Amino acid sequence: MDFNSENTNKFHHSPPQDASPYTSPATTIGIYTVLSVLMVMKSQLGLEAMLEYTSRYLRILEKHNPDVKDAVVKALKIVDVEVIYKDAMRRKDGA
Repeated sequence: MDFNSENTNKFHHSPPQDASPYTSPATTIGIYTVLSVLMVMKSQLGLEAMLEYTSRYLRILEKHNPDVKDAVVKALKIVDVEVIYKDAMRRKDGA
C-alpha cells in the first residue's frame, strides 16, 4: 500500500514561478478560512460581535507586526474599496 499516493493533500499545488505570495493556494485557503470564521461568528453571535472581534484582532496583529501594518496602510492608500465592493457585487459567480 502506497501511503503517499492515497493521502495526497488535494490543496497542495506548486504555484507558478511568477506567482505572488498573495495568490498562492496557501494564502487562498487562509483567507477563505478567516472569512468563513467571520461569517459563522456573524450568524452565531451577530454582526456587532463579529465587528468587535475583527477590530480587536486587527489591533493585536498591528501591535505584533508593525511592518505588515505599515505595508497594508500604504496599500490601502491606493486601493479603492468602493470599486472592490461593487466588483464583488457584480460578479455572476458569487453566492
